[in-house]
Parts: sequence; C-alpha cells; structure tokens
Amino acid sequence: MRFDDDYDGDGSGRISIVMMSLIVSFFILVVLGVVVAVNKKSNKRSDSYQAYLDSQKTTVEEVTSVAMERKITADDLDIWNMYPKEKESERLDDVPTPSPMPTISMTPEESQAALDEKMNDGKHTKITYADGSSEWVTINEKWEKNTYDFTNLVASDGKLKYFANGKKVSFVGMDVSRYQGDIDFIQAKESGIDFVMIRVGARGYKTGELTLDEYFAQNIQRATDAGLDVGVYFYSQAITVEEAEKEAEMVLQNIQNYKILYPVAIDMEYVENDMSRVESLKNADRTKVTAAFLNKIQAAGYKPMIYGNKEWLLKRIDLGTFTTSSVWLSDEADMPDYPYQFAMWQYTTDGSVKGVTGPVNMDICFIDYRAQ
Repeated sequence: MRFDDDYDGDGSGRISIVMMSLIVSFFILVVLGVVVAVNKKSNKRSDSYQAYLDSQKTTVEEVTSVAMERKITADDLDIWNMYPKEKESERLDDVPTPSPMPTISMTPEESQAALDEKMNDGKHTKITYADGSSEWVTINEKWEKNTYDFTNLVASDGKLKYFANGKKVSFVGMDVSRYQGDIDFIQAKESGIDFVMIRVGARGYKTGELTLDEYFAQNIQRATDAGLDVGVYFYSQAITVEEAEKEAEMVLQNIQNYKILYPVAIDMEYVENDMSRVESLKNADRTKVTAAFLNKIQAAGYKPMIYGNKEWLLKRIDLGTFTTSSVWLSDEADMPDYPYQFAMWQYTTDGSVKGVTGPVNMDICFIDYRAQ
C-alpha cells in the first residue's frame, strides 16, 4: 500500500488497521467453514454410492448362486428387468416369430431312389460302375434300339432260350479258354450247346506281350469235330493302332484253316483289382485301337464283333463309330437293360455244362449266323 507524503501516523490510523484485520480474519474463517461442510457432504455421498455398489454386488452374487443351484441358462436371466418397463406395444418379444421353414433330410439311398425314379423315363439309361456308383446317360435316338421282349426268355437246365410267337429263335452257347482245360465238346453239344466262342490269344495287360492261348488249337479242332458252330475272340490290351493290327493279324493267321461261322470279337476291358495298359488311354484312342482291329477282321471277310459290358460300350469307347460291327453284351443281370441292339449276351460267368470241368461263361445268341 502507498501512503501520501504528508501522512503523520497519528493514533486514529492504528485503530483502523486493527478493525480491518479482524474483518479479514472473520471472512477467512467463514470461507474455511464452507469448504469443510462441502467436503463432508461429498464424502457422505461417496459412502452412499459405495454402499449401493456393494448391495448390487451382493445381488449379482446371490443371483449367480441361485442360478447355479437351479442349473438355469443365460436365457433365464432377463437383464432388462433393471430398467423401466416399456409399454406392451413396444416390446420386441411380443412380435410374432415366423415359423421356421420345414427342411427335408434325405439319405443317400433315398436321394438315389428319387433320382432313379425321375430319370427312368425311357430317355435315359443307368450305368452302375464297379465301385457301386452310378450314372444316368441319355439314350442316343439315332442308334438302333433292341426290341427284345425279355419276358419271352425261358431258363432250362441253366441255359437261356428266347421265344417269339411260340418258336425258339435263339441259340445256346459258351465261351472258353485255357482256364477250362480239357473240354469234351461232344458232351457239351449233347447237353444243348449250339455254338462256342473260343479265345485265340491275349496281350499281357502289364507286359504287353502277345501270347497264343495254349488250348486254342485243341479247342477249335475238337469243337468243329463235334459239330458245334464256332466263333473266336481275342483279349486285347493294345494301346496303339499298330499293336491292334498285330493282334488282328495273329488271329487271322490262326483261324485261316477253320470254318468260322460266328463272329470274330475283340475283348478289351479293364482288369479287376489292378491297372491295365488300356486304362491310361482316352476314349478316342481306345476307339481308334478297337477300330484298327475290327477293320482288319472285316477286310479279311469275317464278321467283326465288340465284346463289353454296358459301362465299356457306353463310356469307354465311341460305339457310334462301329456301325458294321455287332455287339456281344456282358451283363449278369436277370434281364439286360442295355438299350441298343446286340447280337449275343453273356449272361453268367458261373455256368455249368456237361463236358466242362468247373464254371464256364454262358451265352445266348439272337442271330442265326449259320443262315448268313
């Protein structure tokens, strides 16, 4: 503070200073009192809030304990109860929940049955593979269909015969190789066999080596002497046109001195439980190889024929290429469902014929080759 220069410091000045000091001290005391009061009130509120939290903690623990005792799930705990209840018209859980769409569960067998029913329309045919899987393929309307009525089949003594208008119009046959050993063809003929398909030879499915069937000469001579009509076949594993032509040449060389009334067939197929040479070929290549064999056979004046099961004929070669070759179908079903024309049907590999030791393949032929 600054004083005037003429101030002389008399007694009245000292009294004023004392009074002022008292007033200032009182004001400070009042301010301190207010601060203390506010702090106490704040502490009281804090204590109340802590007590509230403690009570809530106790409530949660109690709820958890009850939940454990009742073994309730989270769906039983409604956290929305701590909030004011909304109007009934505003509750989401009052909105109707749409019913779930019904689902249809199908086993693989039921699915396959449904597919079979749909595709069995006369326009498709089913192929069943060796592993049990199956496939429906479209029937080619341009290819000649078979018109056989298999209700006219008659089984007698393990042999199938086909009748039309009450007359037998089929021929009973068997196909043989070295696996049947020595055969009494006279007994076979007397038991009802009309014709026999004899294996000329084979190509190794792994080595590719050409071999003449060791029983071929014996079989064809004895069958001819017994008065049986004869056809032949070759087990092919050719993977090139050149190999197929060599196979055909081998066949022609070995049948030239015999009367062959029935077809000369190529038997190309996969090997069960093993990998064969022809399995590596594409369909187009197998078709070329097959054609090379059959062309040579036909050029030599014989009747060409393709042997195979439904899978082979429809999926492993282009059958439409072989318009001048007949088909020898292999199918052990009671009635074949192969849709196209075929001349012969091998219906079992476990037949029994007098004069043959052990099982033998049985065939029925629908064509009178003797008359051709």
